[in-house]
Amino acid sequence: MHLKTLTVKGFKSFARPTTFQFEPGVTCVVGPNGSGKSNVVDALAWVMGEQGAKTLRGGKMEDVIFAGTATSGPLGRAHVELVIDNADGALPIEYAEVQISRTLFRNGGSEYAINGESCRLLDVQELLSDSGLGREMHVIVGQGQLDNVLQATPADRRGYIEEAAGILKHRRRKEKTLRKLDAMQANLTRLQDLAGEIRRQLKPLGQQAEIAKEAATIQATVRDARARLIADEVLGLRAQLESAARSESERKSERIVLQEQLEQARLRAGRIEESMVGDDVDRARTVAHGLERELSRLQSLHALAGQRLALLEEAPDLGDAAPLVTPDMVQAARDEAAALGDRVADAEGRLGKAAAATALARAELDSLDEEIAAQAALVSKHDLEAAGHRSKVEVAQSTLAAREAEVARRETALANARQRLAEATEAAGALGDEQEAGDAESLAGAYRDADEAQAALSAALDERRDALHAVERERDALAARTSALTSALETGNASAGLLDAGIAGVTGLVAERVKVRKGFEAAIAAALGTLGEAVLAETRDAAAAAIEHAHDAGLGRIEAVVGDAVPMRPDVPEVEGAVHAPTVVDAPAGVLGVLAFTFVVDTIEAARDAGPRIAALELGAPVTIVTRRGDYVSEYLMRGGSDDAQSRLELLAERDAAIERLDELRAAIEREAGALEDARQAHQQAKRAAAEALETLRAHDAASAARGEQRSRARARLEAATGEHDRAAAALAEARGGIDEARRAVEAAELALERFQDKPRPMLDASARDGLLAELEAARGAETDLRVELETARERVRAELARAAALERDVEAQRARAEETARRAVLRERQREQASRVLAAIPPVLGVAERSVQEARAVLAEREAARRDRNEELGRLRRDEAVLRERLQELTEHVHVAEMETYEQRLHLSNLLERAGSELGLEEAVLVAEHAPEEGWDRKAEQARLQDAERKLARLGRVNPLALEEFAALEQRHTFLTEQLSDLAKTRKDLEQIIADLDVTMEAIFAAAFEDTKAAFTEVFPILFPGGSGALALTDPEDLLNTGVEVTVRPAGKKIDRISLLSGGERSLAAVALMVAIFKARPSPFYIMDEVEAALDDANLGRLLTVFEQLRESSQLIIITHQKRTMEIADALYGVSMRQDGVSAVVGQRTTREREPVDA
Repeated sequence: MHLKTLTVKGFKSFARPTTFQFEPGVTCVVGPNGSGKSNVVDALAWVMGEQGAKTLRGGKMEDVIFAGTATSGPLGRAHVELVIDNADGALPIEYAEVQISRTLFRNGGSEYAINGESCRLLDVQELLSDSGLGREMHVIVGQGQLDNVLQATPADRRGYIEEAAGILKHRRRKEKTLRKLDAMQANLTRLQDLAGEIRRQLKPLGQQAEIAKEAATIQATVRDARARLIADEVLGLRAQLESAARSESERKSERIVLQEQLEQARLRAGRIEESMVGDDVDRARTVAHGLERELSRLQSLHALAGQRLALLEEAPDLGDAAPLVTPDMVQAARDEAAALGDRVADAEGRLGKAAAATALARAELDSLDEEIAAQAALVSKHDLEAAGHRSKVEVAQSTLAAREAEVARRETALANARQRLAEATEAAGALGDEQEAGDAESLAGAYRDADEAQAALSAALDERRDALHAVERERDALAARTSALTSALETGNASAGLLDAGIAGVTGLVAERVKVRKGFEAAIAAALGTLGEAVLAETRDAAAAAIEHAHDAGLGRIEAVVGDAVPMRPDVPEVEGAVHAPTVVDAPAGVLGVLAFTFVVDTIEAARDAGPRIAALELGAPVTIVTRRGDYVSEYLMRGGSDDAQSRLELLAERDAAIERLDELRAAIEREAGALEDARQAHQQAKRAAAEALETLRAHDAASAARGEQRSRARARLEAATGEHDRAAAALAEARGGIDEARRAVEAAELALERFQDKPRPMLDASARDGLLAELEAARGAETDLRVELETARERVRAELARAAALERDVEAQRARAEETARRAVLRERQREQASRVLAAIPPVLGVAERSVQEARAVLAEREAARRDRNEELGRLRRDEAVLRERLQELTEHVHVAEMETYEQRLHLSNLLERAGSELGLEEAVLVAEHAPEEGWDRKAEQARLQDAERKLARLGRVNPLALEEFAALEQRHTFLTEQLSDLAKTRKDLEQIIADLDVTMEAIFAAAFEDTKAAFTEVFPILFPGGSGALALTDPEDLLNTGVEVTVRPAGKKIDRISLLSGGERSLAAVALMVAIFKARPSPFYIMDEVEAALDDANLGRLLTVFEQLRESSQLIIITHQKRTMEIADALYGVSMRQDGVSAVVGQRTTREREPVDA
């Protein structure tokens, strides 16, 4: 795994998008001070999750965003993107490349992404932690960080080793588990308090629950009895309503029939009256009078007058004129309706008063309920406060006990520390202080000479390798170009179809048989034109056969050149500025014949110049001139211009040249490979010689270091024991001071509890509620009775008003009949007077027309008989109509009475169902289905059962209806809390086991990592300090979880052990030695170092570069440096400069591949 690219935009001084491409080996970033080199390190730390603004050399996180310059405005965000090569699967993610990006907006918003998917900071940290890249970023050694390493406490040094070993994730897990334990302890204490309080409440509540249970049984009996009685009434009312509905339906049907009969009688009477208006009797009389007037006017008139007089003197039958309905009857009905209206108004007034009384009773009951609820809240609040005071007392007592146990533990720890301090003092005093040093200058010089020889041979090897790679790249490019040209030449056309057909005499394509001198390809291709794609035929017959086949196969148009044609070879002398085309072509005779009169020149201008000279040759045929660029000039045609497409002839020439060059390159590759192998063998020999010199130097340094290790270890144990003793004494003093504070807390909590217990407990009184509830029920019953009375009176008013309207209609009908009778009487009197005058004025006539008169009289008599029959039928219809109207009136009254009864029954049923819903909570369907009377059920016995249950319920007195539910809920809660306590205890045990397992794991990992780091430090330190010695030791070897790490160093020839007494360069080298030891013990994929060698002289720099060479074998190094020797070991260099506009610019080069530019 290694870093591939880093892209920064808007980050600090990198305002524009800038990309760094890192090599797997060593990459150096160089540049003047202030150019922005360290910003590269900050960008790497920032994108990997760094959260400290000071670590990034800023005051706040917004400072990483480009702030602008005099010529450029500030940006709104900073964006850094890091691409990691994960081909080896070091990161736990299934991608060969991992892209991590971070964006910070100026408004404070921040975004993280992994491979383009948004994620959290924690996701980035966890992804990197498994590969040794923790949040402490030990892989990034920035400016000034070496001093931090030197001045670090033993605990801080331990942190570096833990992060490199991957222990931090285990420690975070342990801290998280400890936080869970602390939170769980608070929950456990709270649960124990709650469980104790609930146990104290269970007994009195259980007694109330028993009474409530008995009351519930009696209430169930009362409920069942009431439900059965109500169900019986409901079923009875439903039966009555069904019967009334059937009767009402029958009455409505009968009423409809009567109305239809009455309407038919009225229609029949109307038709008879209409027919009587236009009677035939008058017409018969007119005819008789006419006959008598014609024959014997006087006799006819006399006879007719006598008959009419006799007829009219008869008194008409007027029937019974006594009216059936009088206005008094109508007025009586209206008076009755008015009286009923007064009763309605009175009932409405009384109903309003009853509703107001009901609302008042309900308001009083609601007010009392609110007071009871407020009292209950006070009682609950008092109980909760009492429980809180008791809990505080128990917590304070538990804290005191824990403090006392802590003091006992601290005293034991102090005694143990004293014993270990005495043992360490004795061991340190028994050892002498001897200084042993050895001179390693000759060994170091031998190693430098060997290393320089190896470096020179390595450079030569790289040069040979780069040369071989360059030739191989050229070979690969030519091979690809040859393949592409071959593919282009294999494109099918009509000529290719002819070749595939295998026609005899067709030998191939013209372009494949033509060889052109280099530089003349475009000119010959222009001269041949489409003939470059033509086929070559041996004879004319073969060419004709090819054309016939093209017609038959539908191949399109083709061209064929006859190869055996005798070419025209004119004797052409040399022309200045022009070349005869056949002289630069090697082709069959037919092709040369095509080019016989073609000349090649360099340019169009040359063609214009050579044209007259060629024409002066008088060749006897039209001449064609072509240029080397492919322009075509003839006597009547010019063709030219730019064209990117190559002709087949040009493609063939280019392919042949590429094949020849490929052969040359293959030979060159064989030569370079041999030279590379010779250089590799020489380099291996030099490398072995350098390794042997280094091993000799290290052996000498190791021997010196071993002699000082024993003394360093004794001094480290003494210092650790002293520190442990001081810490134990301080901890004991602190614990003893905590006991007094805990005792005062217990006394304060007990005093607060006693003061609270002296306060009186609020009382809860709900005795007045039953009386108010009874008053509300009485008011509600009175209101219901008044509503029934009001609706009954309103219905009677409507009935009386309807009857008065019907009587008025009857009075009007009788008045109309009386007027009709009077009109007819006046008419008869007039007719009789007329007949008398005629009879008195005209004597009796006895004439010739007697027979006609007799016939007219006979007709008249017949028609009068018919008229009498109609009068009789009309009278009968009037009588039937009166009877039907009377029956309809009676039926209407019966219907109104039945509707009133039905309304009262429905109202009663509605009240019963409302009562069932409010008192029993039952709907009608459920009530009838579950409580309907069974066969043999006795209503009186059920009423007696209800009264007996109500008496028993009254003897129980006041009952807490919620006691059962409260007791069940409290008991369930107690069970739940008991189970929770058990679960918490089990969980606590599991968490403690997890902590123990984590401690064992961390101890094992740290022990192994420390031993490896210690061994690596012993190996690295002599390299950086020839002849010196250095060692790592634990401050408390017995406590591997918390022990610190001490560093002791002794350069050659100096009798000092403390790092603070070293020189600046030695301090830097010592810090580098510690960091490199950690790097080698637990390698990370890469390390970033920012000017770590700035304080070193040339000799120490050489030693440091030796260590860097070792590190590059297992890790990628990115170094910020000013040192030229450091740059020389780099695989790639990046130069950072600050432009005039205040923006950093980057230029990169690889150093191992002939200084090829690197994208930046």
